[in-house]
Amino acid sequence: MSFNVVKQLLSPEQLGVLRARLAAGPWVDGRVTAGAEATRVKNNLQLQIGSPSHKELSDVVKGALHASEAFKAIALPRRMSDIVFSRYEVGMEYGLHTDDAYRALDSLRCDVAVTVFLSDLESYEGGALVVGDSAVRLAAGDAIVYPATSIHRVSTVTRGTRQAAVFWVQSLVRDDGKREILYTLQSVIARVGNPALSLALARVQQNLLRMWVE
Repeated sequence: MSFNVVKQLLSPEQLGVLRARLAAGPWVDGRVTAGAEATRVKNNLQLQIGSPSHKELSDVVKGALHASEAFKAIALPRRMSDIVFSRYEVGMEYGLHTDDAYRALDSLRCDVAVTVFLSDLESYEGGALVVGDSAVRLAAGDAIVYPATSIHRVSTVTRGTRQAAVFWVQSLVRDDGKREILYTLQSVIARVGNPALSLALARVQQNLLRMWVE
């Protein structure tokens, strides 16, 4: 299963702000935002959407996303959903599920899913995001970006508390394979030392965008 990692999306200072405010909540049952199928397998908490804390912390995460060239190159965002701040305590998990194609709350088609890890790896055990055959646990501040079409789960937390920021992206390019081609081209262009070759590849990339952007 294809996914990409954005290292240090959040700075230590941003993580400090998020953790301090998240400690105070308010936390509610995570099933309030789950789709019809996912409700049966979701067992976690989430910061109440619409609360003052939620708005403040969402602005912190969105600011980091807008500043991240890596995230924008991978996801090609047109629009993003509300940020969902999740919390898993010991015994909590999120069973196998697939994300809804459309979020009515945000009037958003879900092409890309993103999880930003907020807890230090040493502070909890379990709680891996399992996408396909890959079990992913990242350092605090790192993000995983993967197709929203993926079947995935969060494994049971066995020690400590796992916190994350989760959201969905409606991409300029809805097809997963086409986005991967564009990101690969972008990565190659960044490493090519030959100006003429770099220009030729950039032309290909931009022409593909003209064909594929919606």
